[in-house]
Amino acid sequence: MFWSRKLLKQNAKRVLAGSYWRVFLVWLLITLGVSAVASALSYVLILVPTIFVAFATINSPGAYVAGIILIYLLLIVVMVIFNAFVSSPLSVGGIRYMMESRAGYPPIDTIFSTFRDKAQYLNVAKNMLLLWLEIFGFSLLFIIPGIVRSYQLVYVPYLLAENPYLSYKRAKELSKAMSNGEKMEIFVLQLSFIGWYLLGLLTCGLGLYFLMPYVYATMAELYAASRAKAFALGITGEDELSGFAVYPKR
Repeated sequence: MFWSRKLLKQNAKRVLAGSYWRVFLVWLLITLGVSAVASALSYVLILVPTIFVAFATINSPGAYVAGIILIYLLLIVVMVIFNAFVSSPLSVGGIRYMMESRAGYPPIDTIFSTFRDKAQYLNVAKNMLLLWLEIFGFSLLFIIPGIVRSYQLVYVPYLLAENPYLSYKRAKELSKAMSNGEKMEIFVLQLSFIGWYLLGLLTCGLGLYFLMPYVYATMAELYAASRAKAFALGITGEDELSGFAVYPKR
């Protein structure tokens, strides 16, 4: 194995020593921005159609119930689309920012990098939607297969952050190869933050915002280590994964 939990966390702390508040701001903007828009969409999609259905079916309880079911189905569809075309590309941009933070201070607008080119934006959105659908589909098989699949494909967002034009098939192949034999170790790595998560919950969830930079920085180090393994084993190369931009520290 090319990494250990201790080393990844040490490297993450080293990166955050000079950039913690930058990373904190980036993920706060992404989290709060996505949450605000998603909440607004939810209220509109629930409140407006519900009022309409209530007036239209005032004397038909059965039709009212059917209308409410249709409203919630519409809400689910819209939120899935929103996740694919807005929040997922933003998250991939956030991952790119985190990877570039390992060597310097990238501009905050790096989080919008996937939106700058139509082809790469549509590719990232499509692939992240396919990723979600695949994991969800496997989760329907008594949960465990979905968990296993999520760890097999854990690197897909990172691969797309490095190469936004990568096909979903190839991103899956690379992620499976990079996580091969290490899925349990990745699970334990993520589980090792549970104490911090519990402390964050004790502050009504506010502490979680301050924990996220540490978690994301550690996962960035995990990807860097697994990427190095993939290069060493000849699984991929610079023609496919050309690296991230390097911004000098000021």
